[in-house]
Amino acid sequence: MSIPPETAQCGPSSALARKRDFKLSCINYIRKPGFRVFGGGGLTMAIITFAQVKGGSGKTTSAMCTVAELVARGTSVAALDLDPNRPLGEFFQRVPTSERRVSALVRELASRHDNVVIDLMGAATNDTQVAMALADLVIVPSQMSGTDLKCGVETWRQAVEAAEISGRIIARGVLLARTSAGAVRPRVESFLREQYKRVGAYVLATAFGDRAAWKEMTYSAHIPHLHDRDSNAAKNFISVFEEMMALIQSAATAAAAA
Repeated sequence: MSIPPETAQCGPSSALARKRDFKLSCINYIRKPGFRVFGGGGLTMAIITFAQVKGGSGKTTSAMCTVAELVARGTSVAALDLDPNRPLGEFFQRVPTSERRVSALVRELASRHDNVVIDLMGAATNDTQVAMALADLVIVPSQMSGTDLKCGVETWRQAVEAAEISGRIIARGVLLARTSAGAVRPRVESFLREQYKRVGAYVLATAFGDRAAWKEMTYSAHIPHLHDRDSNAAKNFISVFEEMMALIQSAATAAAAA
């Protein structure tokens, strides 16, 4: 089943009924006013950037899931892959790549879509700083390791600096990724939360659990929260997403009051 971008009809009678046939290749460009809105509408239009100077932190998986959740909630979303290995682009197939300056590309995408999700490279570059300065929300994924913690703190400080340079209030959060999916929080997770707190970083209350569904997603094209919203994996990421949206709203309220 081939669904051309822009014209695809993915309402309840089509995509949800044929959920396993949904083509991810068009996911980043679809506008679907009739798509069922899960968990309430009124999403804030935003540029969401996933940043971590260390590779392999769960950054791309988090970006993939965010794009899918925004689509599930009826918004149009552009996914921008700034990782030289193009993992996000390979997954969605139609993710834009360009030799243009990042600032111009992000602004152009934001003018045509409700939301823009950016997956940055696992390194500190001028482009990563620009992308963070343009963002409404910067999420720093961090796995359960000392290296992730060290690089996560560095990335957090870069996000703080980007907000200061741009003179904007930019929502920020650390997302602990690939944590134990059990009910009991491991000691290492509690330790990392405390270490991030000590440097002034805000850590999302919900961690992104390590589940087989996320590993299988890249080759099965089955995204839990797009195809099976009652699954534990889906509920986990939906909770993460709700926290992300709350951060954006809080920043927007603070900016309006400033």
